[in-house]
Amino acid sequence: MSDGPDGPVPAAPTVRAARDDDRSRLLAIQAAAFPDPQRTLLRSAVRARLALVAVDGPVASGGGVAAPDPVGYALFTADGDSVYVAELAVSPGHRRRGHGARLLAAVAARYPDREQLRLTTRADNEAARSFYASLGFREVEELPGYYGDEDADGPDPADGVLLVRDLE
Repeated sequence: MSDGPDGPVPAAPTVRAARDDDRSRLLAIQAAAFPDPQRTLLRSAVRARLALVAVDGPVASGGGVAAPDPVGYALFTADGDSVYVAELAVSPGHRRRGHGARLLAAVAARYPDREQLRLTTRADNEAARSFYASLGFREVEELPGYYGDEDADGPDPADGVLLVRDLE
């Protein structure tokens, strides 16, 4: 943080590739963000280098300076003409600071030859739907019962929505 005329100014968010030593922090962010966290998905994406993290401030580059802890992450995969964002999560105390938007921009930048960025969100998550709409995503398909397992004990499955944004 640096000082501004009105007090401390938070460092600009930065995005970098996820590392194995980030996993415990990412699992905590995942548990806070999702009612049914998919730990195996997160671990697999980090190992496969299909995960990016957001941090507050610049990414440390040696010199004995500790790297800031991740405050958010994106898991993704590319297939055909599109990139699918399997998970996007930002720690509750760090939301509304640009981390999610920077993560999505960084995912898109990794695949300049793809035509679309796709993701799903819960139909009842108005905050997420509004956030994605503000970034140019459009809703293309309703997904009844997408979140959850009808045969498992627990809450009824929740509906999802598939969102798409064209890449330039």
